[in-house]
Amino acid sequence: MSAIESTNEVYSMLRMKMVVNTVSRSADHNGDISAEEITLSAVYSDKEGSANKQWSKWTPTGNLRFSVTNPAAFGKLLPGKFVYLDITETDKDSL
Repeated sequence: MSAIESTNEVYSMLRMKMVVNTVSRSADHNGDISAEEITLSAVYSDKEGSANKQWSKWTPTGNLRFSVTNPAAFGKLLPGKFVYLDITETDKDSL
């Protein structure tokens, strides 16, 4: 996990490097995809000199499971792909 820095300030954001483990699809009564359940885990490596070893130093473990019901988002995350997960602070009523 790392703080994202700009020239003038440090934003209140955390970045995690994760790998997509699974994508499970659910279908409606017509057989159309109605949801995807996606699981991610923090990258890990003990190989000296690897970029993932640097990430796993600061985010040694972590998991995320969530569902997507927006058809435009189906198929965007695939097992084995690496992604950054950015977490930015917001207030309760923000869109």
